[in-house]
Amino acid sequence: MNNIFEVSVILPTRNEAQNIAPIITQISNVLNENNLSGEIIVVDDDSSDGTAAIAENVSKGCPVRVFVRKGVRGLATAVMKGFELAEGRVCVVMDADFSHPLERIPNMVFPILEDKCDMTVGSRYVSGGGCHDWPLIRRIVSRGSGLLAKGVTRLSDPTSGFMAIRRELVADADLDPVGWKIVLETAVKVRPRLIEVPIVFTDREQGESKLDTKVQVDYLRHLFKLYLHTYRGFARFTQFCIVGLSGVAVDTLALMAMVEIVKFDPRMAVVVAFLFAVSWNYGLNRVWTFKEFESKRYSYVSFVLISAVGLGIRVGIMHLLLEYAGMKAGRLYIIASFVGILFASVFNFIAARYISFSDQSKKTGSIEVPSKS
Repeated sequence: MNNIFEVSVILPTRNEAQNIAPIITQISNVLNENNLSGEIIVVDDDSSDGTAAIAENVSKGCPVRVFVRKGVRGLATAVMKGFELAEGRVCVVMDADFSHPLERIPNMVFPILEDKCDMTVGSRYVSGGGCHDWPLIRRIVSRGSGLLAKGVTRLSDPTSGFMAIRRELVADADLDPVGWKIVLETAVKVRPRLIEVPIVFTDREQGESKLDTKVQVDYLRHLFKLYLHTYRGFARFTQFCIVGLSGVAVDTLALMAMVEIVKFDPRMAVVVAFLFAVSWNYGLNRVWTFKEFESKRYSYVSFVLISAVGLGIRVGIMHLLLEYAGMKAGRLYIIASFVGILFASVFNFIAARYISFSDQSKKTGSIEVPSKS
């Protein structure tokens, strides 16, 4: 798609009848006063108060397009629809309730047009930023939300909701948001060059706030997904270890069953138990740990062989540690076994990831459509 405009301002709405006409007019004025060619895209979640109809009747200085979504809810997915519809070089995302300062739109857009960065985010927590008349508890919640995200982003204010980004970066981005926090999702997934722009946040004067307990729970769910995305290797290894622990239980139960019920010799039973546990681990890893990847041909056989080598590594490390200690260190064998398990687990994980399971056929996940109440 060609860039027809310099700016596409995306306004996700639901029941904003009191705000939509004046905010469209004022955004148009800001763009015109700063010689920015632009459009305004209203993505409405089927408002019951006539928001979409009002927006369609507003024509002030720049094109206005309205898209009504039926049966779906959620600010983040509404913004994604706006990205899809946008025809500007830069997409600006902001609330439709005047909480974000319209006069800062040029400060958000020009650094991108001048190629100083790829994305700007309005921040209440950099020099010059702030909030009007916020109670202490809301300030604590806002600051705490930002601190929880420090492991995935350097943004000082990942929950402000006010951003601008080069459209080409989000055109094909694999965004999968939960709830409302599209700014955080975009910053983490796209990894653009970032500048934070100070803003003073003002609570809405008209209409009803959408901030509730569900929004806060969705934020925590979203953060969890982004941590998994950012530290996917560590998360996958943790899953692999959890599967391994469950395999120990399967191994033990199978061993007891073979010896006490089937009456196998324990030395034979341990082999059968090992095969039961390995089969269990393989199946669970395939549907959980490595579910994003298709298994290679003969992956089960290779997984069994890898597990056997891992067992050899565990025994070998135990032997070396016990020999070094002169076999006289009491219960050192427990520590030696743990160290052996650790090294064997790392080997098993890497070998399973790159030998038994392929990364050539990555599955594409579907976009969640969260509800908003």
